[in-house]
Amino acid sequence: MRQSIYVAIMAGGAGTRFWPASVKEKPKQFLDVLGTGSSLLEETFKRFRTFVPAEQIRVVSGEKYSGLIKEQLKVDQQSIIPEPMMRNTAAAVALTAFEISHEDPDAIIVMTPADHLIQNRRAFEEVILKCTDFAAHKDSLITLGIQPHSPHTGYGYIKKGSPENGLFQVERFTEKPNEALAAEFVESGDYFWNAGIFVWSAKSILRAFFEHAIEIYNPLAGLFRKGKPNLRDLREVYQTLPSISVDYAIMEKAESVYLCPADFGWSDLGSWNTIYELSEKDKTQNSAGQSPIVALESRGNLIRGQKDKLYTLIGMEGMGIVDTGEVLIIFPLSKDQDVKKMVEEVRKQFGDKYD
Repeated sequence: MRQSIYVAIMAGGAGTRFWPASVKEKPKQFLDVLGTGSSLLEETFKRFRTFVPAEQIRVVSGEKYSGLIKEQLKVDQQSIIPEPMMRNTAAAVALTAFEISHEDPDAIIVMTPADHLIQNRRAFEEVILKCTDFAAHKDSLITLGIQPHSPHTGYGYIKKGSPENGLFQVERFTEKPNEALAAEFVESGDYFWNAGIFVWSAKSILRAFFEHAIEIYNPLAGLFRKGKPNLRDLREVYQTLPSISVDYAIMEKAESVYLCPADFGWSDLGSWNTIYELSEKDKTQNSAGQSPIVALESRGNLIRGQKDKLYTLIGMEGMGIVDTGEVLIIFPLSKDQDVKKMVEEVRKQFGDKYD
């Protein structure tokens, strides 16, 4: 059965929360934000490569990133599903399903973001194989739900319904609740964080697009009936597709949607503060990645800078310092959500010069 498993790594995001390290030419997924020596995309590829053949792993991303993908993963063009432009996850999912189905109509597809952290790889593999086996035997759309350990307001929540063969029917999706509601969800034990990792057969997801998002299905179906399209023809069709998430377009409307509970040390790495919390630290709780650091009376700081550049701190605590050579930003880690505001302000004053 494993020969039918295909993995599609979604690597098209802009990653503006990680500016100035993440820019349009090289966004977050292509960076080593954890200071491990590998980009997030590389880590995701290696995670699946242990149990899925490399030739059955695809990267879905903007066409302009094809060179970066080939360089980092040492793959050829066959491993890339290029998007002519960003059109959110629904279009990316549909394009992937048509592409892989064209190659293998019986494929089981795992859709995963490129920029998440999975700490327990063995547990992750077990969950994925459990879901692919379920999807191979039942017409279903499966989403992975993470056991919540706090009332996080930045995640969507999924309420589990009736159990079925180790999974649960999905009763309800709730998008980013306030803190009080999130606390109720966690206390109930019936809700899980939406990890944005999906498993389904190519047939099931294409049927769901036909039933619930015909405005995406029909243009792509017409294109693929003529064979695998070239990028020029795809661009003409792709620009007509609505920009909508797969959650809104499909998952919240479809029947036979299932939740697979999971606990494998997951993080969406959504902010610099999250990066700090998960990074290796020295005895004074400073994390400088691969840069040298000397700190006096300074604790709990994150530095992501030049590899051979010395960083010296005096009396600093809980600060983020990101130095790309062209741009330096210094901010309290507690205000890392304001990095997006800073990007907007910089664009107002300098256009896309520092993007």
